[in-house]
Amino acid sequence: QQQQKPLIISSLILYLYRRLSAFRAQRTKHICNATMRNVTHITSWILLLPVIDAFSHIFIPMHNHERKKNSHGFFSNKMKVRSPRWDSKDVQLSTKTRLLSTAIENGYSNERIYFDIDIGGTPCGRLTFKLADPTLLPLHTENLKKLCTGERRAIDPAAHYVGCTFDFSPDYVEDGLGRYRWAHILKGRGHNAVGKATDPISDPSHLLACTNSCFGGQYYGVEYQAENDDAGVLLTVPIVGPGRGSSRIAIVRVGESPQEWRERLLVNSAVLGKLESGLETLHAMARQKVAPPKIIAAGLL
Repeated sequence: QQQQKPLIISSLILYLYRRLSAFRAQRTKHICNATMRNVTHITSWILLLPVIDAFSHIFIPMHNHERKKNSHGFFSNKMKVRSPRWDSKDVQLSTKTRLLSTAIENGYSNERIYFDIDIGGTPCGRLTFKLADPTLLPLHTENLKKLCTGERRAIDPAAHYVGCTFDFSPDYVEDGLGRYRWAHILKGRGHNAVGKATDPISDPSHLLACTNSCFGGQYYGVEYQAENDDAGVLLTVPIVGPGRGSSRIAIVRVGESPQEWRERLLVNSAVLGKLESGLETLHAMARQKVAPPKIIAAGLL
């Protein structure tokens, strides 16, 4: 019995090995068959997709009210061949788009505002700004226009820019020592012409839709693009920090700033316009040391 015991164990091991080998072969064959079936199905659908797409774009069934009567007086259910990409609504939409494109150019509209500047009692000149597309930041743009025109002045005497002065200090004067900040800040009187006068303007949904990224942070409104025929002077309002959502504005000389600054000067603010004429007036404001520049007249052109 002791001599037969190893023989029995070896026979059992051999039997288990054969069974395991047969199971593995059967499982491998099953997996291969399933894989081939899946590949066949996927290939068939891939080959049929162009045919399905072609028929879906060419033949579109007519609606019940579009069926026409045939010669026997019965309605015909024939298929109508037409292209779904062209419709009267599409034509109307494209017409509106063309009209809008003529009014909006590179993010700017045809509306303009102006500031007549006085320095120490002497007229300095006029600054004319082309306003940004009003759909980008409608509340901020409307507030800026109404503060220029003074529409709300009869109700709120502080809701206008006439008589306001720009910040004036050695930091805002060109003296050749590199202390100039490339911006002229006008705080206004702190009262808005849109909504409640003392409540900050907030428009997060529109700000999210017109966010521009640059080195150092983000700014909003129209994206700055350097152009040869453009001085690169932008009219901005603060979105984050002191004076946000108020009557505060800033005239930023982005195009004339050093290369390492440029768009960084716009961080945490929104671009609502660009200087169209009056660059000499702006330079005179930057170099004078007599008195703070003052707005003696403002309005909408």
